Amino acid sequence: MVTKQEISGKWNSITGAVKKKYGQITDDELSQVEGDTDQLIGLIQQKTGQGREQVEAFLSEACENCDSQSGQFSEMASNYAETASESMREGYEQVARRAREGYEHSTEVLSQRPLESVVAALGVGLITGIAIGLSIAGRRQPEPTWRDRWSR
Repeated sequence: MVTKQEISGKWNSITGAVKKKYGQITDDELSQVEGDTDQLIGLIQQKTGQGREQVEAFLSEACENCDSQSGQFSEMASNYAETASESMREGYEQVARRAREGYEHSTEVLSQRPLESVVAALGVGLITGIAIGLSIAGRRQPEPTWRDRWSR
């Protein structure tokens, strides 16, 4: 026989199975008997005309299915976590490989053409500095003069 603890612990899954098998039982009726094994069995008997043993067997089976479904869910979650960590590891390795390749290419270019590299870096730095300076100057409001401060 199904215990009250089993039913209350797996209530949502059991009510889903009850509604699926016995469509004539409403949500309101199930909420009235929530967690009470004897009332649930009585309700199913009253609505379906089945014997107590049949209803108890169905509820036991529904509880067992809940256990197997939760086991399947935890296995699926474990597989998903494994796959996700493997994908993350592969992504990290790919980024690290590309960074190494970029570094090696940069050192090769620098060693072959040092003067051009220095001039290019200087130009990029100068343009970046001007752009930052203009953006800061554009946002800044002019400071009030001493006359503006005096007249306040």
